[in-house]
Amino acid sequence: MTQPIAQALSARLRDMILAGEFQAGQHLREVQLAQLFGASRTPVRLALAANEKDGLLEYSPNRGYVVRPFAGEDIAAAFEMRAQIEGLAARKAAERGLSPEAARRIAETIDTDARVLSGDAPLDDGAREAWRANNAVFHKTIIEAADNRFIGPALQTVQRIPGVYPPVLASYDPVLLRKYNGHHRRIGECILARQGTRAEFLMREHVFEAGEDILTSLHPAHGPTQDLAGAAE
Repeated sequence: MTQPIAQALSARLRDMILAGEFQAGQHLREVQLAQLFGASRTPVRLALAANEKDGLLEYSPNRGYVVRPFAGEDIAAAFEMRAQIEGLAARKAAERGLSPEAARRIAETIDTDARVLSGDAPLDDGAREAWRANNAVFHKTIIEAADNRFIGPALQTVQRIPGVYPPVLASYDPVLLRKYNGHHRRIGECILARQGTRAEFLMREHVFEAGEDILTSLHPAHGPTQDLAGAAE
């Protein structure tokens, strides 16, 4: 039972970090987190390690786990790289064509999210997890369909920046998520139609817009720290 508990704690810890409930540079200690979550230290230790692997925490033998700080410039640069990588993946997937199974998975994630996001009420835990899982499947399916063994590792590198995670992980705003799901639908349609250039453009715009949204949320009074659309020129 340790692994399922650790996975649940990892997701909960990730959401708390992205929601700003822990400050950048703050030490996260096993004993205090075990008391907070009402769990033993073993799954808490695994949850901390998982978030360190994802880039949300830093670890050192002397200091333990610390919430990793990131500047807006880091997030902007990571989104710029992610847009290029995922845009390439979308184009290659369109040029190669989707298998029936890949096409089914993409359509299923979009249709399921459309149902999950049909209202404006805050999402419950089940709806949040459904959206998060569908979003991951959508992007992963396109990466796999590109059939380029270098794309996945390159994407994993930039995804270690917390801001590269969708900006709504903390709020799960249904309006914002519906916008992203609309992006997914148009990207999927272009890939199915074998429109590689258009699919690449739409995927890059999708990622850039997500980057601008998160930078605006971090600096609401001043807007994005960096003009991501301009950075792509």
